[in-house]
Amino acid sequence: MILFETSASIFELLWDITLAVFVIRIAFVYSLLSFASGVLITYFRIAQLFPLNHLTQPQSELITLPMWLLAITLWARFAIVSYEVPRVGGFRLAIGAMSLVFLLSAELAGGVFLYEKGYTAWIWETDPFAAGLGATALVLFGLMPLLLMVLEQQTDEIRETYHGHEKKPIVAAVPIVTVTEKADQDRSK
Repeated sequence: MILFETSASIFELLWDITLAVFVIRIAFVYSLLSFASGVLITYFRIAQLFPLNHLTQPQSELITLPMWLLAITLWARFAIVSYEVPRVGGFRLAIGAMSLVFLLSAELAGGVFLYEKGYTAWIWETDPFAAGLGATALVLFGLMPLLLMVLEQQTDEIRETYHGHEKKPIVAAVPIVTVTEKADQDRSK
């Protein structure tokens, strides 16, 4: 039968689809929380910081940039911990890249559709230094899940999360029970 001859590839395809949905869901949550934080920080900047201190637009953006970097760091850590994301570089890089696509789409939609003068004035009116730091912050946003692996590795070195199975191969950590061993276990019960 063809179904049983191709079942391994079907399971691999279903597993890949499941992993892709997992990455997309985590990336969407991470980007949504970071975007909401950015909206709140921007509201604080426009409503409170900008008019009271008589700052220019680039100065107020540079003052609130560290707050946004702190927020994305906290939201990345929240997403990693709450979804129990494994410490695999490619997996975390995929989450960061997908969330960067979501955030850039939201930024582009907000900048092009909500800005009244169109995208050319939006791009050319920005301060180059503030725009460069903003682009660097976006790159850090995409790399943040991967960068947090370094922090997690440092906490493992001080044995904060040490449980003794870190250096074992997967075969030693997860026992394999063959059919004959299973039959022997069933007979002993």
